[in-house]
Amino acid sequence: MTQGYYAGITGIQTHQFGLDVIADNLANTSTTAYKSTSTEFSDLFSRALTSSNASTPTSDDIGYGVQLQATTFQMEQGAFIPSDRFSDLAIEGNGWFGVTSGDQHYFTRDGHFIFDTYQQIPADVNSSSARLITPDGKYVAGTMLTNFAYDAAYDYGDTLSNGTPGAYVLNNPSSDAPLSGVNAQGQLEFPARLAYPAEATTLTQFSGNLGLDNEVRSMNADIIDAAGEHNRLKLTFTQSATQPSIGTAWDMVATVTSHDESIVYDTQNGQALFGGFGELISFTIPSVNNNGSMVAIDLGSNYNGVVSVDNLGISGASQSDGLDEGSLIKYGINSDGVIIADFSNGRQSAIGRVAVYHFQNDQGLNREGGTYYRESADSGKPLFWSDADGNATTGATVRSGSLEASNVRSEVGLTDMIIMQRAYQANSKTITTVDEMIQKALQMHR
Repeated sequence: MTQGYYAGITGIQTHQFGLDVIADNLANTSTTAYKSTSTEFSDLFSRALTSSNASTPTSDDIGYGVQLQATTFQMEQGAFIPSDRFSDLAIEGNGWFGVTSGDQHYFTRDGHFIFDTYQQIPADVNSSSARLITPDGKYVAGTMLTNFAYDAAYDYGDTLSNGTPGAYVLNNPSSDAPLSGVNAQGQLEFPARLAYPAEATTLTQFSGNLGLDNEVRSMNADIIDAAGEHNRLKLTFTQSATQPSIGTAWDMVATVTSHDESIVYDTQNGQALFGGFGELISFTIPSVNNNGSMVAIDLGSNYNGVVSVDNLGISGASQSDGLDEGSLIKYGINSDGVIIADFSNGRQSAIGRVAVYHFQNDQGLNREGGTYYRESADSGKPLFWSDADGNATTGATVRSGSLEASNVRSEVGLTDMIIMQRAYQANSKTITTVDEMIQKALQMHR
C-alpha cells in the first residue's frame, strides 16, 4: 500500500508542475513572439512482483509513480500584429533574430526593435547613425555593406542653412546584401544623412527635323557633369556652302556650357549628311567634353533620329542619361531582411541585412527570460541556411511593420488546466484512500 501512497505523492507533485507550466503559458498570452511550453510525463520506475527468472505469460511489473520528463516548446507560428514602425519585424517560418550584449549572444523571435542614435565622429552631428536595438539595449545582429563612407566635405544640400557640410555617400549602389559568416555578424547601423551621388551624362540622343530651308537650326539638351551640375549641350546646324549632288549637308557646331551659359566647357565642329529622301547618312561629332566627363552624341540613323525632310514641321528633341544626386528619404526592410535606402532621385540601394539564424534542434535552446534564448550543446551551433548555389539565405520571410503574437491558445490552456486539476484531485484522493487503508490495517491487530 505504501507504493500507492508514494505514487499519489509523485502524481500530485508532477501535476503541480504541469499546472505551473499552463499558468506560465496563460500569463504570457500577450507576450510578443512567446512560444508556449507543454509538459511530457513518464513513469518514475517500476518493480517486478515475481523473480526475474520466473516465466510469466504477462507482465508483472508495478509502477512507483510519475515524473516530469521534459518541457517542450510549441513552435507554431503566432499571428501577425500590424505595426506603424518599419523597424518592427516578424519572422514568418523557421528562424531566430540574433541580438548581442557585450560578448553575450542571444536569440529571439521578438522583433520589437527601436533605434539608438549616436555620432560616429564625436562633435560632428552630421555623422549620426541609428543602431537597431531591442528595448532593453541589446544590439540586433546582421551584415553591413561597405558601399558607403562618411565625407566631411560633402554638401548634402543644406550647407548654406546649417553652415556645416558632411554626409555619408554611397560609393557602390547595390540591390542585394549577401550575409557574411555566422560568426561575423555585427551591429546594424542606419546613417541619418546618406547621399546617392550624381551620375554624369554619358550619352545624349537627338531627334527632329531640320527641313530643307537654308536657315539656322538648333537643338538643346540638359546634361549633368561629374559634380552633379546641370549644363547645356547645344547643337547648331547651318547648311554647308557646298552641297552634295543628292541629299543635303549641314555644318554642325556642338557647344557645352554651364546652365546659364556663362562658362564654355567645349566646342566641336563637324558635319551631318542626309540622303535624297532626308534620311541621316552620317555625322562627324562623336562626343564632347562636359566639364571633365565625355558625352557621346547620337543623332540616330536613317529616319530614326534627326532627319532633313521638306514639307514636315521643324522639330527638335533630346534625351540624356545621367542622374541627379539624391538625399535619403526613408529606410525599409524587405522580405529577405535586406535594409533598403530610398533616395529623392528615385533610386534605391541596399546597405545591410538583418541576420536570421537557424538551429539543428530548436527544442535544445535554453530559455533566458525576456523571450531570449541561448544556444546549448543540445541545440547545436547557430547556422545560416543556404540556397542551391551555396549562398547564405534567410530561410524565412521577414515581415517589416509587423510583430509576431504569442502562440498561446487560451482555450487550450483552460482545458488543460481542468485536466491537471482533475488529475491533482484524483492523486490526492489516492493518498487519502491509501492512508485510510493503512489506518485500517494498523487497527486489525487489536
